[in-house]
Amino acid sequence: MRKLGLIALATLKPGDNRFELEGQPRDFGCEVQEVKENPSFEKLLGTVVVAVIITRSGQRFLVRGRVRFRARLYCAICGMEYERDFDEEMFAEFTSLERNRGGYARELEPDEMDRVPIDADFIDLSALVRDTIHLAIPIAPCCRPDCQGICPGCGVNLNQGVCRCPKG
Repeated sequence: MRKLGLIALATLKPGDNRFELEGQPRDFGCEVQEVKENPSFEKLLGTVVVAVIITRSGQRFLVRGRVRFRARLYCAICGMEYERDFDEEMFAEFTSLERNRGGYARELEPDEMDRVPIDADFIDLSALVRDTIHLAIPIAPCCRPDCQGICPGCGVNLNQGVCRCPKG
């Protein structure tokens, strides 16, 4: 299995480095049914596209870009299955770890807390892509802005039919 999210540090020149990566969810370390803990999420459909710029400044790597994907969801209001396209921003800062010569751990400085440490010869974008997908999937998705839901009396989907309940 290939892994698309691996970018070799040796290939990154100082300044901006542009990449367009496209593949199946598993190519980025994801599963088709990645967001299992969300009952409104069914599965990812088709390919995941990642357009990213990695800006190298010494041993620091600023990653910014977009993750595009399609998902099948269930509307939290009417319960109907629908598909939706996502185009989500992602951002992270990676930094190469200096090899610890003293043999002891040191406390991180406040400005280092938001950086992802790299202790290898590559940047692995798969966790960043996976987190972007997870954060994009709404907890209570809605199939359309004017979704009318289900009639509590007769159970008809008010988007597709008229309620036959007596008006009182």
